[in-house]
Amino acid sequence: MKKLLRRAATGAAALATAVALAPAAPAAAENAYVPSEADFASCPARPADATSWTCFVSTVIDGTIDIGSVKVLVDKPIQLVTGQGRLADGTSVAKVGGLTSGELTIQTPLPGTGIYTQDLTGTKVKIETTGSVVAGTVMPKEFGVKFRFVHPLVLGSCYVGTDAAPITVKPVIGLALPEVREGVLLAKVWTTDMKFALPKASGCGLIPGGLVDLIVNDRFQLPNTAGTNKAAWNWLVRHKTM
Repeated sequence: MKKLLRRAATGAAALATAVALAPAAPAAAENAYVPSEADFASCPARPADATSWTCFVSTVIDGTIDIGSVKVLVDKPIQLVTGQGRLADGTSVAKVGGLTSGELTIQTPLPGTGIYTQDLTGTKVKIETTGSVVAGTVMPKEFGVKFRFVHPLVLGSCYVGTDAAPITVKPVIGLALPEVREGVLLAKVWTTDMKFALPKASGCGLIPGGLVDLIVNDRFQLPNTAGTNKAAWNWLVRHKTM
């Protein structure tokens, strides 16, 4: 019995040491955002035959992207600028003005625990637009993106999703409330999307045979199916009639 207790104590001490030495998970906090007229600088031009046109600026102030067991923290702002309206024949039309994203932090779980720590490889993720968007009400109903993995040993062309075959995000609004920030009336919107699948990564390295691609896909368990991933984002949304 004493031997068993000593083993248990040793195992517990080892786990505690591993947790203590692991990089601490960043505390959840909103990304800095101050609304200004500059938000509308990249609004897409109104089509010549549009009878109405509204520019939407949708900024993710916090949230996560789960890729299987890997968690991507939206610890840098993601801002999507779109325009939408109606043509003379009554059909709706929408365009992307731009999408900006910082390099987002990746977290991975310690084996056998629910504790997440910063990914030891230092890999980051950037979100880029593919130019596709579908008009919505409070914000776009859906939009196309691609994920770019950023690492010193990976080429700048290491993407999941392409312009021709984008990752289609369909944010489902759970709650939307008015908020005043810096004297500007905004909508604070909570959304989730649990239905997007992810293809394989490609373009990650110059080694013949796609070895780096294989390493990246194995690391992030790609490709995967719908229901494996989740995007839970909190947005601040403002609009302007053009």
